[in-house]
This record gives sequence, structure tokens and C-alpha cells, in this order.
Amino acid sequence: MSVNISAPKETIPTFIQESWKRCHSKGLQPRIMDKENMLGEFELAEFQDQYAELLYYSSPILEDVYSSIHGMESILLLAAPEGYIIETVGDPSFIRHADNVALRKGANWLEESKGTNAIGTAIVEKKTVLIHGSQHFYQDNHFLTCTATPIYHPDGHLLGVLNLSSHQQDYHPFSISLVQRVADSIKQALLLAQTQKREKNLYFIYDQHPDPLFTINKEGNVTSLNIAASHAIGSLEQTTTGQPISSIISGLDTLALIKGLEQKVAIKNQKFTAQPLIKDTQHLSYVILRLEKLKQKDEQTNRYHFSDIISNDSQMNQTISIAKRAAKLDISLLITGESGTGKELFAQSIHGVSFRRDKPFIAINCSAIPENLLESELFGYEKGAFTGANSGGHKGKFEAANGGTLFLDEIGDMPLTAQATLLRVLQERCVTRVGGNTSRPIDVRIIAATNKDLQKEIEAGQFRADLFFRLNGLTLKLPKLKNRTDLLMLAEHVLSHLPYRNESTELTEDAKTFIFEYEWPGNFRELQNVLGQVCFSSQSESDYKGFARFTLSSFISVKKCRRNKGARTYKHARSRNPTYKKSVGTNKWKY
Repeated sequence: MSVNISAPKETIPTFIQESWKRCHSKGLQPRIMDKENMLGEFELAEFQDQYAELLYYSSPILEDVYSSIHGMESILLLAAPEGYIIETVGDPSFIRHADNVALRKGANWLEESKGTNAIGTAIVEKKTVLIHGSQHFYQDNHFLTCTATPIYHPDGHLLGVLNLSSHQQDYHPFSISLVQRVADSIKQALLLAQTQKREKNLYFIYDQHPDPLFTINKEGNVTSLNIAASHAIGSLEQTTTGQPISSIISGLDTLALIKGLEQKVAIKNQKFTAQPLIKDTQHLSYVILRLEKLKQKDEQTNRYHFSDIISNDSQMNQTISIAKRAAKLDISLLITGESGTGKELFAQSIHGVSFRRDKPFIAINCSAIPENLLESELFGYEKGAFTGANSGGHKGKFEAANGGTLFLDEIGDMPLTAQATLLRVLQERCVTRVGGNTSRPIDVRIIAATNKDLQKEIEAGQFRADLFFRLNGLTLKLPKLKNRTDLLMLAEHVLSHLPYRNESTELTEDAKTFIFEYEWPGNFRELQNVLGQVCFSSQSESDYKGFARFTLSSFISVKKCRRNKGARTYKHARSRNPTYKKSVGTNKWKY
């Protein structure tokens, strides 16, 4: 856009006249400009953090531009979409002059604050604008000539505004093209960064994909492979890259593969389909090899999957989403939550979608095994290691889970001596059986779970901090049943799957109310047990259908009353259900 500086007022561009009208409609006075609308130091830092990407890629460009126009009394400014100036580069003497009208970092230059000006008007108009001298709404700014242009992110949203300001008498007709070129350079830098980020993300997805993937060139040599492929062939990328794919996967016809023909191959007793997935005509490379099926014998497999997790609670759904993403990454996980919240359900579901899903899932409850036997259970023992030991020795859970997932439940109850041994195994990736001297390499993914606050256990000296950080690659915190918003849906689901319910069995309104009010210290496990017992007990009531009389609340009152004695119990039971009666000559309460 060009502006005829000497033009009469009636030839002033329409967009400037429209801006003046907006300023008048907001009650602004040309002689009284607000110079106090400033960000504090902390608020400015927050804005700079919010637009760190823009600052990172624009600051070097602004410095280069200023060095080329050094000697001109001018200032380059970068403003956020909210109108606040977040960066300035310019001539010191002009910066001091501009400071008199608050043209500095932290100041807001929206039209609502500073009237018609290049920054604020460019945000409204969504295009490059030049505001010269008296075209500024406020008289204090008439000494300025300013050019501003919006900077858009590659995805289309407004990221900021670039502004060039100088003295009115120093106006140059090329200021608009200069600002536009600088803005284009910033956009190109942002676009290049986004492209590099996208390529990095694509490589990350490739590397963490649960199926084995290879990339080969036109000669059939391996150019890259992902983690799952390394596990499948038992070889690292460094030793595989450059090798013919046919030498790595025996029986594979490279020519047939390049022609796009699928082939069935076997690697270490695992069945695969070698299938061209992507063809790059420029580099003549392919991504191939997808896992088809794996047969395992005499090994424990996971019984639960994410489809078994019933939820309509936002917090639980978010946890499920995080767990699904984490399953693709071969990192240690720590699942925390009270007993009965579904920690093992999550652990098995994660294993079921990981690239280890066709290898064993082995679980061990660290609190259920005596301290003197825990190490032999985890790491195995050699023959004659102790009295009563198996004559042939015994492999531990780590060896049994080799290649798969080891679930360490109730890890917070593991003795300190076992914690030290576990830490060494996790660090060295090998185990030594009790009573033995031979180290055996192991490849397992660790998922640990606890209902304890491990930070407090560390402070109390009951849990090793170094083991905590080794296990805590990512933490999944499962909510208490009481805090879930889908309690009633869960109860209905449990009730509908009870084998001895009849068609008329349903929750009364009292029962529904109680479900929301009860604390459920046993969480989902207690909900299942209580509903099962109530439903079973209700079947013996001949004059009763469903939960019409025998409500959930009265059943739990019975349980509480049987655990306590004395008048206080009777009073409590009567307050919950007036039909409770005291048996003559006893301290027992019955329905």
C-alpha cells in the first residue's frame, strides 16, 4: 500500500477513517492518551514465554535487519496478538524518544488503548498498514511514521505483529516492502521449523511403532529400522544398516518385495508378513515388514485389554488416553492408586498394545511373598541354593518375562534389601540367580504399581529414591471410585453382568443415592462384591422383585452393624434402616 503524504485530508485511506470512527465510538480523546496500560515484569515474562517460538525465530532476523539499517533513527518492534509489545530492536536515541509515548516493551498498542496506530490497526485490518504523522489518532503520536504487518503461523492463526517506527520526517516509501520482507523471512523460518518438527515427529512415530518396520533402498539394503524391528531380529540398527535385507530375513525375495509382492517369512519362530507399505520414487526406498502373528506356548498372556475398562469419567478417560500412548513407548511405568482402582487391569491393557504384546506378561505381588523368598522368586535360584530348593534350579520372574512385561504389584511393600538388588538388575539389564555366579541378560519392560505415596515412603526411609526414579518413566494415577462421575453407570454395568440376577433386578432410588454418598474404601472391587451379595440375597425374598425392598443402603448398614456392638450401633442402624431389630438376650443385630 502507498500513501501520498502530501495528499489532502479527504484522500486519507478508508481504513484509517474507519479506525478513527472506532476510536471516537469508544470515547477516546485525541489529546489524552493512556500511557499506563503496561505489563508488569512477571506478566511480560509470561507473554514472552507464551510466544517463545516467535521470539526464538524472529530475534536473529530483527538483529540482522537492524544492522543493515543502522544509522537510521528507528525501532523494530514485535507485538503479540493481544497488542502487547514483547521485543524491541533499534537506535538508542530513538528508543528514548519513543519511550515518551510508551512505545516500549510491555505497552499495549491495540486501538482501544493507543487509538489509530500501525500495530493495533494491522490487527484489526489483518493486513499491512502504514500510519503516518497526523493519521495517528492521538496527537502525542503525530511525530511517528509506522508500518506494521501481521505474522501468521503456518497453521493460519495470528502469531504476532511486526512494526517499524521512525520520525515522521524520516519516512521512506520502501518501509512497507521492508517490513513485509522481514515478516516473510520470519514466516519462512517458522515454516522450516515446523517442517523439521513434523519430520522429527514422523521419525518418532516410525521408531516407536509397535510393528517391526524396515526401510530399504533400491538395492535392497537396510537404511533404517525401528525399535520393534531390532527386537524382532535381535540386532541393533548400527549393525544392521547397510546390510542386504535378505541376509537379515532368511527366505525373503528382495526382487519380489520391490515389485510390491507380499511374502510370508519366519524370524525366530515368529510369523511375519513382509509387505511394502510406502514407496518413495525419488529415493527408491520402502518401509516393510509387519508383524502378523506369534505363537507362544506355556507362557502367561494378558487377560485384560483397554476395551475391558468401562469409563465415562473425564479424568479416567484422559488416563486411558495417556496409557495408550505410553504403551507404544518402551519405558518403565508407575501406576498409582488405591486398592481396587484397576492397576493390574491397566498394566495388562498396556502390555496388550505394546510391541511386546506377543511375549509373556508376568505379574508378581511384592507384598504377598515372604521377604526371604522374594529375591528367589524375582531372580530365580540355582540347584542347592537353599534347603528345599528345586534340584534343577528355578528361573525367576525376570527370566520368565524375558522379552515381555514384568508387572511388580505393590512395589511400595518391597523390602529394602530386595529393592537394592532390583535396582542393580534394572541398571545392568541382567540377573544372577540366587546361589549362582552367571549373569543372564534380560530384556523386560517394568510396570510397577502401588497404593502408597512413594515420596513419603522415601522421606521415611522405606523406599529407595534411586529405584523410584528408575521405575518412574511415566506415572499413571488412577482416581478413587468415589471421585468418579460415572459411578452409577459402573454399578449398572456390574449388575447387568451378575450371573444370578433376574430380569426385574434393578437399583432403587435409595440405592442409587447411597452409591453416590458411600465412600467405597475398597473401590471397584468393593462395588462388585457388595452388588453381588445384595443381588444374591434379594433372590431369597419371595415377595420381592429386584431391589424394591432390599436396598443397597440397608445391606451396607447390615454389614456395618455386624462389625460393631452396643447401643451406638443400634442407634446408627436404626437411623439408616428402621427395620433393624435387636435379638432378645444378645448383642447381635439382624434384618
